[in-house]
Amino acid sequence: MADQNTVKEAEASMANLQLDSVTGEMVSKSELKKRLKLREREAKKKEKQYFEIRSKRVQKMFETKNPDPYPHKFQVTTDLRDFLKDYDSLKKGEEKPDVPIRLAGRVYTKRASGPKLIFYDLRAEGKKVQVMCQAQNATGSVPFEQQHEHLRRGDIIGVVGYPGRTSPKNRDDGELSIFATEVVLLAPCLHAIPSEHYGFQDKELRFRQRYLDLIMNDSTREVFRTRAKIISYIRNFLDNRDFTEVETPMMNQIAGGATAKPFVTHHNDLDQKMFVHVPWYMRIAPELYLKMLIVGGLERVYEMGRQFRNEGIDLTHNPEFTTCEFYWAYADYNDVMDLTEELVSGLVKHVTGGYETKFTTQSGEEYNINWKAPWRRIEMIPGLEEATGETFPPADQLHTAETGEFLKGVLKKMNVECTPH
Repeated sequence: MADQNTVKEAEASMANLQLDSVTGEMVSKSELKKRLKLREREAKKKEKQYFEIRSKRVQKMFETKNPDPYPHKFQVTTDLRDFLKDYDSLKKGEEKPDVPIRLAGRVYTKRASGPKLIFYDLRAEGKKVQVMCQAQNATGSVPFEQQHEHLRRGDIIGVVGYPGRTSPKNRDDGELSIFATEVVLLAPCLHAIPSEHYGFQDKELRFRQRYLDLIMNDSTREVFRTRAKIISYIRNFLDNRDFTEVETPMMNQIAGGATAKPFVTHHNDLDQKMFVHVPWYMRIAPELYLKMLIVGGLERVYEMGRQFRNEGIDLTHNPEFTTCEFYWAYADYNDVMDLTEELVSGLVKHVTGGYETKFTTQSGEEYNINWKAPWRRIEMIPGLEEATGETFPPADQLHTAETGEFLKGVLKKMNVECTPH
């Protein structure tokens, strides 16, 4: 019996242990927390030391101009995306010394195979290429060793060379590379960038240091590029249907057009002239001004712009966000549904090449969504009745206090949280 108790205690103890991913040990939650804090302090200390040392060296280069850490101009003539496409067919050991290449990018790794051979992994425009630097190929006024001694991970460099594919002895295929004849420091990086092996995964830091997130994570770059494609497509779609794009005021004395809490600001000049503090509101929606334009005779108008709502904030809700609102005279909701269906369906096809996408929730659940038209159309009240199993009051009773109590009961039944505004 005692042995069984001992086994159970040991199992319970093991169940409470957590993995230390650095050492591979199973330790208690408090011990793991202590270790993580210690490593964080050590990492910050090392980062500070690196910054101080690197800053001093860059300052010395700046003073002596040997080399100039921030040269005025480096002529880039090659796009890395085109380079990878144009020379992908090169065979192992093949070189093209008569084809001049000049490109620039950021150093992600630096590897030395002795003092006369150095490799860099360079990234530009979201692509990566190997740069192979041999002392025997070095040209220019700066000796080979001096070209490379100051370069570190994270630096932006310019490379002059020619295309080729390496010829390693232990592999059947070589790697497409730039065989460098000259390497120039264009902008030194003062901070140590994260290693590619461990990456940059901390969500809070990724949002606070967006530039570092872009440097380390290609997926973030794709989000920016996809967003730009979406904005461009929507604008072209509406322009081609004779809608007029407009800009309306972002500051108003009345926060209208939606039900939301606004940000409050004020105008210094008006305060001085009127001898009283006059509140102004950052807009929560462009609706009222767009409708004024419809009244004025602009029969199809739209605006893509920022809105500001002083409400909740989390990973999926930003108080400052972009919307597109359009208004169309003589059209009804059926016309707007048709237009919206055509817009969104075509947009997905344009951006992804197909109509199906995957949506992953914050909890990790994955859904396949088909955006191809036509879409299923659901009437609001019948749809709610089907989903809740309740019979809703008639439309002319929806404003009453009784309906309010009924809706509260439905929310409770369906376990839906709806905090009062």
